[in-house]
Amino acid sequence: MTVSTIELESFARIQREVDFSGLSRQGAEIAARIIHATGDTEIINELVINEDAIEKAIWGLNRQVPIIVDVAMLAAGVAKLNPLVAIHAAQDVSNTNETRSHSGMVTLLATMAKQRPLVVVGSAPTALRAILEQQDETTPLVVIGMPVGFVDAVESKQDLRRSRITHITNTSRRGGSPMAAATLNALFLLSQGEYRLDH
Repeated sequence: MTVSTIELESFARIQREVDFSGLSRQGAEIAARIIHATGDTEIINELVINEDAIEKAIWGLNRQVPIIVDVAMLAAGVAKLNPLVAIHAAQDVSNTNETRSHSGMVTLLATMAKQRPLVVVGSAPTALRAILEQQDETTPLVVIGMPVGFVDAVESKQDLRRSRITHITNTSRRGGSPMAAATLNALFLLSQGEYRLDH
């Protein structure tokens, strides 16, 4: 893959500005990708990157396990991986208090119950709630849980960290599709043996 000089210089500057010493080589690559996508060096302090999650995600990507994402914006950021989009699978929720993200996630998790999908949430805390609610029936291979917002984003991520689901997440209300897509793209590049930082 051809890498632009701007991208190389970006990662060089990130490495000069950020202390990655608390992370493994692969964990540092993921964190650097998130920083690159968000322009936020301080986000390093709130990332929760489990080594087990890295190992399982790379294993799954190499075997082309199904990938589920919550919204179309996130799907656009990882288009080469052909993810299924939860919001596109939603049932009619017009007469309920349920969100389309929650409905679609429940539907896809039920469909994929035996396939151990890799699931990525970058927008809707309700989609992450659906995963947590369904974990007894369907436990994803790995969940990248980075919903954004002021309502239940922090709390749902806290519950993800307390769950038995293997995960990568962060601890604040920050998040979003670019951050979640950067995480999955970093894992994909690692599965291909590509690194950007000097170690």
